[in-house]
This record gives sequence, structure tokens and C-alpha cells, in this order.
Amino acid sequence: MKLIYIISKDIKKIIYDKKLLAIIILMPIVLMTILGFSLSNMFGDSESSIGSVNVAVVKKYNVEEDIERFQETMKNGIFANGIDEKSRKSLLSIGDDYNVENIFFEFLDSDGVKKLMSYSIEDEENAKAMLEEEQIDAVVILPENYIYNTYMNYILPIRNIVDIEVIKHTDSYIRGSVVEEIISGFSETMNNYCLDKEVFTDQVQRLSNMETAFEGIEYLMEQLNDKVSDNYSIERITVEGKKNITSFQYYAVAMMAMFILYSASNGGRLLLEEKDNITYQRNRVAGVPLSKIMVSNFSMIFVISMLQSLVMILYSSIILKIDWGDIGLVLLTVISSSVAIGGLGIFISTITLIAGNYKFANVFELGIIQFLALIGGSFVPVETLPAFMNKLSYLSTSGVVIKIYTGIMRNNKFIDMLSNYAILVSTGAIFIIISAIIINTRREAI
Repeated sequence: MKLIYIISKDIKKIIYDKKLLAIIILMPIVLMTILGFSLSNMFGDSESSIGSVNVAVVKKYNVEEDIERFQETMKNGIFANGIDEKSRKSLLSIGDDYNVENIFFEFLDSDGVKKLMSYSIEDEENAKAMLEEEQIDAVVILPENYIYNTYMNYILPIRNIVDIEVIKHTDSYIRGSVVEEIISGFSETMNNYCLDKEVFTDQVQRLSNMETAFEGIEYLMEQLNDKVSDNYSIERITVEGKKNITSFQYYAVAMMAMFILYSASNGGRLLLEEKDNITYQRNRVAGVPLSKIMVSNFSMIFVISMLQSLVMILYSSIILKIDWGDIGLVLLTVISSSVAIGGLGIFISTITLIAGNYKFANVFELGIIQFLALIGGSFVPVETLPAFMNKLSYLSTSGVVIKIYTGIMRNNKFIDMLSNYAILVSTGAIFIIISAIIINTRREAI
């Protein structure tokens, strides 16, 4: 019996199985479409996606009490003894001219920040309730004595701790992190000002006296206002020559990488099914060697994996308008991934045939595929997870497949992805060699 006839027979058997086709082709198409739409904000597919970050600002301080306390400190505090009357009046007038509370809110109202974030002022209890109900993405808490400590930091040669707290919702982690970075940028600017002020007053005092140093504080305050309001800009920057990946692109790849594993599990059942139906025995009686049967099984899984990949690539290209990148590299990846899946499938076939039951194929289908998909990044991009997950993803065939396809979409060159291609082909070869060794040592069990 010719090998091509055996392969053709096995492929037809898979293609005529409507239930199996629904699992390996229809289901990933539905999932890639749903996930692509629902997670577009996570990938920043549109300019407006980040701009929808909503924040509640809580003011735990009392403006009047803080200003009164600052004025009292300037008149009767420990620093009052070292300041002459002229300098004291000058510093108090700076406090009157520059409202440090406005510096923060003018920062939030600046063009760069408004592109990303809108805010409302709430009391603490209401803000936390809004966060719990996911009406907002984060709460920013300005601490007690914020006005007093800020005046002290900016006008006198000391530094008090001003800790602005950001509370994020676990379901809005990325948006909450955006808020955290923005507030961190504000705090860093203010800290830099304090350092500038300390260096300035120290140097002037060393060359002249403290009164002369205080005369320069007003100039520094003007610089601070300009720096906070105007110099904070946020831009999306991509590496030169590289493209960003959209949610549709990522999940088209991720679902395909996961569901081609089902071709291996279903192909791995076929030999035992034929043995149960006496087809396997008839082939052996007809003189078909076991090696030819195994080659046929590998070829069938290889072809099904290729057809599965090509159907999903065509669907996503035509219906979802996904750009897969260099067509030559895409076809090379389809072939390389199918080699890995074919090798994995023949390994499952061998174990299943020798065991005489479907337990291993069932465990692979119901548990191992989900685990490989998880560590490979089919559910969540591994780049957003801890660093060790990225290393772990190389142990998953789907993880390596995702890295190659997304690399092609980002305009990566073949040489940059050569090691990943080698992993796929080696995976297939290793499983084939292991299967051959098992068959030779356990031939009596078949």
C-alpha cells in the first residue's frame, strides 16, 4: 500500500469529523475575534484608550489651618530667630503669591496629563467606594499637612516628607500604573526643585549671607511653576523600524498557537482507534511496515496543523484585516510549527498505542495543553508577567510560536528569530527520536 494513500485516508478521516473541525478551527476563530475586540484597550490600539483613565483626588489637609501654621512658624518657629524682618516679610509674601495647592492641580490640568487622565475631587470614603465599584481607576490621596509641608520645603532650607499615595484597583492594573507613573513624575519634579533650592541657598549663603539667599527663592518658585505646568509631556514612542502589536494581531497568533496543539492530541488518538477498528491489523497483514504507518501518522498531523494555521491566517487577514508581515517568514513558521506539532503528535500516538488506552491523550488535551498555553502567553502576554515567565515560555511550543509570529509582525529579521526556529524543528525531531526508541524497545506491546 502506497504511503500517499495511507496519508490521504487519515487526512480525510479528520476533515470529515465535523466535531473535531469545530474544535481546531471554528473555536480559535471565534476566540481570536472576541479577545481582539474586548482587550483592545489593554494593547492601546486607539489613541483614546489611555485617555479614559479616571481618578478621584482626596484632599486630607485643611488649607486654612496649614497656611496659618506656616505663618506662625515663620513668625515664632525655630527658623524665625535666624531670619531678619525684611526676609521674613519677603518669604511670607512668596507664600501669599504662590498657592502650592494650585501647582498640583495646574499640573493635572496641563495638556500632557489631560490627554491621559481626568479627575474629580472627592472625600476619602466616597473615593474608595467609587474605586470599589470600578467607577474610577485609581485614588490619589494628598496627605495631611500637605500645604504646610510643601511651603516649608519650597521656602525654607529644610525638607519635610510629602508622600502622595496612589490606590489602584486590581482589575485596572495598567490604568492604575499609568496614574502611579504620572504622580511619580510630579513628585520627582518637586523633589528636584527642593534639591535645586538647597544647592542654591547653600552656595549663596557661603558666598554672601542667608538674607541674600532668601532673595532668590522667589525666582526659583517662578521656575518651578513653569517646569511643572509646561515641561511634562507624554508621547508614545516605538523602536525605530519596529511596529506595535494590536490586540487582534496578538490573539490571532495566541489562539492559533494554542489550538494547533489539539491537532497533536487528536492525531495522537488515531493509531489506537485504528487498532480498535482492526484497520491497523489489516494494514500489517497487507505487509505495511510499522515505520510506514508511523510516518503516515506524522504526515497527517503535520498536514492538519498546516491547514489549520493557513485557514486562521487567511480568516484573520481577510475578515479582521490583520497584517501578518513577511509572507515568506509566515509560511516558514507554519512549516516549522507543524514539524513540532507532528513530532509531538507522533509521541502521543506512541504512548497511547503502547498503553492501549486514551488516558495520556486525554490528560494532554484536558490539562497539558492549557498549561502550555498559559506559560506560552496564549491567555496573557508573557511580557506583562514577571521575568521568569518569559524564560518559562520557551518550554512551550505555543510560546515559541507566539514569539516568532509577533516578531514577524514587528518586522524582525530571520536571523533574529533563527534560534526560535531551531527550537521548533528540534522539538519535532526530539519527539520523533524518542518515539522511535520507545517503539523499538516496546514493540511486543503494540
